[in-house]
Amino acid sequence: MDETADIVVVGGGMVGLACAIALKDRGLDVVLCDPGEARARTSYGNAGVISRGSILPLSSPALWGKLPAYLRNADRGLRLHYSHLPRILPYTAHFLASARASRWRRAAAALLPLTSAAYPAHERLAARAGTSERLQRTGWLKAYRTEAAYKAAALERAILSAHKVAFDILDTAGIRDLEPALVRPYARAMLLTETGSVREPGRLIEACETLFAGLGGKRLRGSVERLAPEADGWRVVHETGAVQAKQVVLAAGAASGAIAMTLGYRFAVAAERGYHRHYALHPDSPPLTRPVLDTGAASILSPMGDHRVRVLSGVELNARHAEPDHTQIEAASREAAETLRLGGPLDNEPWLGSRPSTPDGMPVIGPAPRHKGLLFAFGHGHIGLSTGPITGEIVADLATGRKPAVPVAPFAPQRLLGWPRLL
Repeated sequence: MDETADIVVVGGGMVGLACAIALKDRGLDVVLCDPGEARARTSYGNAGVISRGSILPLSSPALWGKLPAYLRNADRGLRLHYSHLPRILPYTAHFLASARASRWRRAAAALLPLTSAAYPAHERLAARAGTSERLQRTGWLKAYRTEAAYKAAALERAILSAHKVAFDILDTAGIRDLEPALVRPYARAMLLTETGSVREPGRLIEACETLFAGLGGKRLRGSVERLAPEADGWRVVHETGAVQAKQVVLAAGAASGAIAMTLGYRFAVAAERGYHRHYALHPDSPPLTRPVLDTGAASILSPMGDHRVRVLSGVELNARHAEPDHTQIEAASREAAETLRLGGPLDNEPWLGSRPSTPDGMPVIGPAPRHKGLLFAFGHGHIGLSTGPITGEIVADLATGRKPAVPVAPFAPQRLLGWPRLL
């Protein structure tokens, strides 16, 4: 006999867990389906940044100047595996169409209400999960090695200012005073002062799992094999059985596109792979107190507590289950060793995860166009951990017929089905 529930959430990362918890809060009988591989979740490997200023997608107007270097794999921010590109042609077409100032500004305006609600939603969830001590609001630093690199980011600062996203500009001395752990001299840095971060995101996920179980939620460990629409709802087939429910939330991160394709939805999405590795700071080094984006290395340095630092690489476009390619994380680690006083690596192997990436940098949140009772909640890219809790509240509103506090029309699934409009 199939199990039954009011709603099934497919995916147990930050977004899926937040959806499941918010749905339980609305009094629904919720089943969460997830393979249960904690280290494989993108949320586990995140830099932990929760920023109101995360409103500028990777598909920026600066792409066109960097394109020759990208195509030669000469820029550390992106590594292409050409054998994979034919499989993501719709994504690539949408990405190139989005790389214009007008589209960038439009995405920023759409994302701002979501990112502005992110930290308060994290505070509410962390308080319930007993992990408030893992949140800190120290801002995060975007560092530029040269004045030319700083000046090249003028449009970014203009858009942030237009949306009243607070930041301070620091010179070399100001950076050194703020973060004495940084031994590399930077020409300029932008400190986004409204930004918070999560120390050890994996611990937050574990606490949310415990919270969901304490609310009476049921978890099934196993991959979902099929979503089957039926006359009165859905049958969710997983590795060890099936669940019948009135509604389904697809929040399976980078796996969401493949699952949606079985229902005829070919989304222009890609698995955006990223790596990290942990290092101990030298015992005599001051602690790193906030995440730092080194624009020259296209990598992030994020404190993880206990005098440890997480070094995160740039973007790799490759098949989700392809063999690891450590080129970027090795380069990022070499750069980090000249930026901080590091000891040896604390991991036997670099971590690898796949972000669910959309070409316009905005998540897919909303009802499926052709299937009643199916809600999409994926494609958050680099802001999945950050905006997961507020996405959960939005999805709970949609599932129970309420108007979400955050406008979701810009995140409608329809925009990424088919080929892009050029205007």
